Amino acid sequence: MLPRIVLASLRTRKTSATLIVVAIALSLVMIVGIERLRHQVRANFASTVSGIDLIVSARGGPMNILLYSVFRLSDPTAGIRWDTVEHLADHPDVKWWIPIALGDSHRGFPVVATNDSYLAHYRYGRDQALSLADGQWFAGADQVVLGSAVAQRLGYQLGDDMVLAHGASGPAIIEHDNHPFTVAGVLSATGTPVDQSVHVSLAGMAAIHSGGQFRSGIPPRPGQRADTPDSVNAVMLGLERRTAVLSLQRELSRYKTEPLSAIIPGVQLQRLWRMTAVGENALRATSMAVLLVALLVLVSTILAALEGRRHELAVLRAAGAGRLAVYGVIVGESLLVTVIGSLLGLTLLFVAQWALAPLALAEWSLHLPDTFLSVRELPTLAAILLAGSLAGLIPAEKAFRNSLADGLTPRN
Repeated sequence: MLPRIVLASLRTRKTSATLIVVAIALSLVMIVGIERLRHQVRANFASTVSGIDLIVSARGGPMNILLYSVFRLSDPTAGIRWDTVEHLADHPDVKWWIPIALGDSHRGFPVVATNDSYLAHYRYGRDQALSLADGQWFAGADQVVLGSAVAQRLGYQLGDDMVLAHGASGPAIIEHDNHPFTVAGVLSATGTPVDQSVHVSLAGMAAIHSGGQFRSGIPPRPGQRADTPDSVNAVMLGLERRTAVLSLQRELSRYKTEPLSAIIPGVQLQRLWRMTAVGENALRATSMAVLLVALLVLVSTILAALEGRRHELAVLRAAGAGRLAVYGVIVGESLLVTVIGSLLGLTLLFVAQWALAPLALAEWSLHLPDTFLSVRELPTLAAILLAGSLAGLIPAEKAFRNSLADGLTPRN
């Protein structure tokens, strides 16, 4: 009987109930949506590199080294000489190495010069290897392999020619138009900065900066090596033993030939999240404020409607309804409105995720979740439902205290 009374009561106030449902739905979209985005961004950042023990670069700030070598979000420092790279490759504790040379771009996308170790040893996510969606890894100095987002946004196909430009960001300084590259392959989507990168060989990078021309056959200038650049910006190392990380880090910090810095990616990622904690807390506070406003709207709407329901509630009390029944009607209404608003909010959020997932992957290399509701979100949803129920307690108590005679007496 009580559920029927609650439903009938809500039907008589369709407009106000609908507005409250929409307000609760939007607040839930903000709360859960921000939390999902925060969690997914952190997961994407954490999964950008996997299994890399050290990143070695020229002497500089650890955070800056992480940002430009992994995320391509900062300008690289001075390079490491190639003989130092060869020393690292021959070190007894080093199992594999990946050189990274930066500084060029193509239509706003960074160019990464590397070697075959990049495809063989670079890992992301849960130790996932890179794979080619189409074509093959570059086999010559005039070939290029594109990240999935680059190929999708610029519309390149296998066999197309492209020209790189000097300058990692901003407008191109010099276009290497006498060194055209041919698209040899396209990497599968990873949800990492790899998708936003253009990959060439070290020999290709050396050639475009030393005067060599792929098509005309002009050799490099005297004293320049044709197969490798003079320097690289970073070297990613995988070690034979994980226990050797700290000792090798100390050894490289005292390297006498040139000043070096060696960072542990996992440690710097934790520092990065501590730096961004203020922004995360601000987003959480904003979403909680929206929910608080929605609950205040719910309370005020029920209180405003009580004056017109005095007769209705008095009839219920005259029919023998006690405190529990009156509370059940008022609190039941607020709980039902909160449940409907929560379901609507989760549905809107799921549809938005589904619609924006391709754009987020192509534009920002961000994997959006494809779940309707995850286990870690259950406490948040339970707290919202509890808050919606408690919002009806004050109106319910006020309604019960309205005397029976006052409720049955018509007012002028």
